[in-house]
Amino acid sequence: MQITTNKYYQLRSQTFPRDYLNTLRSQILFSPYLAASQLSDSFAETKGFSVVFKRSSISEVERHFPFFQPYLKVVLEPTCNAFYLNPLVLEGGARVEPHIDCSLSAYGKFIAIPNVVSVLYVQIPPDLQGGELVLQNREHQVAQIQPQTNTLLYFRGNLRHLVNEVKSSQARISLVCEQYNLSESRLQQIPEFEIQYKAVQ
Repeated sequence: MQITTNKYYQLRSQTFPRDYLNTLRSQILFSPYLAASQLSDSFAETKGFSVVFKRSSISEVERHFPFFQPYLKVVLEPTCNAFYLNPLVLEGGARVEPHIDCSLSAYGKFIAIPNVVSVLYVQIPPDLQGGELVLQNREHQVAQIQPQTNTLLYFRGNLRHLVNEVKSSQARISLVCEQYNLSESRLQQIPEFEIQYKAVQ
């Protein structure tokens, strides 16, 4: 594993065995929950679903999604106690508009910004054009990450970010986890375990 670190992000290459990446890809693409994203308008062209959980409910996540177990063991930060996990699928023409992650804010009368956001690149097509993750600090670009299959990225949760338009013959698949360290009172407003997805009409 090769690790690249600066004050905004950390990159770890070759994080998981190739067979496990193939399992993750298949389980995400054939999940009954996968549909047009239920996230904000910034994700209008994307597909995915989300899993909200506390550290105390990791076993519940693993019971519903056993294929996430190796991922959770490696990726979750020990100092964090609440998580918003979402597979994110971008096909040709899709992009993600600039935003700051704060998905758990929907559960209480407070703004929750994650301590860190992790992104595992599960599948990056060989013919991908675009699809870079751009990190911004107060709207100034501080990094542009070229996604690579099996690379694990951590970046500061307060950074504004976007994904450039994807052009490829296959899907760009990542597994994104917003990782929070909430006070006890705020943590009580978060569900123990919840799956969010957009039901097919």
